[in-house]
Amino acid sequence: MKINCLVIDDELLARRLLSDYIGKIPGLNLVAACPGAMEAQGILLDQKIDLMFVDIQMPELTGIAFLQSLSQRPVTILTTAYTEYALKGYELSVLDYLVKPISFERFFQAVNRASQYISHMQQNPKTELTDQNPIARHASSQDSIFVKSDYKIHNIHHSDIDYIEAYGEYILIFTGKDKIMTLVPLGKMEALLPYPKFVRIHRSFIINFSKIDAIQGNTIYLKGKEIPISKTYRETFMNLINKDQLF
Repeated sequence: MKINCLVIDDELLARRLLSDYIGKIPGLNLVAACPGAMEAQGILLDQKIDLMFVDIQMPELTGIAFLQSLSQRPVTILTTAYTEYALKGYELSVLDYLVKPISFERFFQAVNRASQYISHMQQNPKTELTDQNPIARHASSQDSIFVKSDYKIHNIHHSDIDYIEAYGEYILIFTGKDKIMTLVPLGKMEALLPYPKFVRIHRSFIINFSKIDAIQGNTIYLKGKEIPISKTYRETFMNLINKDQLF
């Protein structure tokens, strides 16, 4: 599968960096790198774009305003130096949020997430529930997800999920009252849940950001559970929790 990419950033060095990163990853194809939203709109009309990297702070039309103007848009990853826009990006259902300066490791994580999501949606355009495909978004909204488990189809609201843990080839979804097991890779579930409301902090854990009770060192305390933060995900996670620069 070839993923056609579009970079939109008014900074030349930022465009060059993202273009270089895209060129390093097999399966990604850079269609264009535009300095602004007007040029990007023309590309979207003429080309099939699967994945966009959009800077927020741009002259004339900001990245947020540009996304709001599109009735249909490709999978989108926001890029910015300002962490306070993360929640606004969530409202626009962007897949991920990269804080400048962007490391290749963090870029690679975001692209893997996007690749899984794009692949899933291409293979399952109507996303029907079967034993081989036991999860699906709610058909009429973005605030819940259907999961197949124990011969039942469970409608789980995002707000009810505390955290998700990998368990071999399965995952365990912990809610306030239940623990639901389903045969789904953790990466696929990560791609289907809204970021940054849900954040991966370890290769085995995704957490609901709003359910955190406390953080100490590399440990999150959440609903009586101690969950480790791995080195790979720590920097991105700490940027999110300190978006107001209070500590």
